Amino acid sequence: MKVRGHTINGGTAEGEAIVYHGPFSFVGDLDPDEGVVPVKGHDLEGQKLANKIFVFTTGKGSSLGPYWSFWTKRTGNAPRAMVCIKAEPIIALAAITADIPMVDRLEKNPLDIIKTGDYVKVDATRGIVEVIKAQR
Repeated sequence: MKVRGHTINGGTAEGEAIVYHGPFSFVGDLDPDEGVVPVKGHDLEGQKLANKIFVFTTGKGSSLGPYWSFWTKRTGNAPRAMVCIKAEPIIALAAITADIPMVDRLEKNPLDIIKTGDYVKVDATRGIVEVIKAQR
C-alpha cells in the first residue's frame, strides 16, 4: 500500500517499522548513546529506535530536541526515517537538524496502516510512504 503525505525533511529510507501511539521527544524518550527508550513504564521501554522506521503521533517539544536528534544521529542511533500524524515545530526541526527523512499528514492515519514489524519504504522527498505488511 502506498500513501502520500507532506514532506518535513527529504530523503529516502526503508526498514522495519516500530510504532508508538503517543507523542515523542528526543529529549528524555530516547537514549542517544544506545538508541533505546530508557523510560520506565513507557510503551517502548527498552526497545531500539535505531535504524528503524519510527511511526508515532506527534512530537512533544523541548527546545533541546534538535540538538539531541543530531547527537543521536551522530552516534548511529537515530531512526532511519520518521512518519507521524502531524509534526509540531520542534520534532520537525529535529528531523531537519539530524537529516532524518520525515513525512507527516498522510492520506490515511499511519497508526491505522502501519504496525510494528511491517517493512516500510519512505520516500520523503516525494512524500510517499509504502507499507509492506509483515507475515503475522
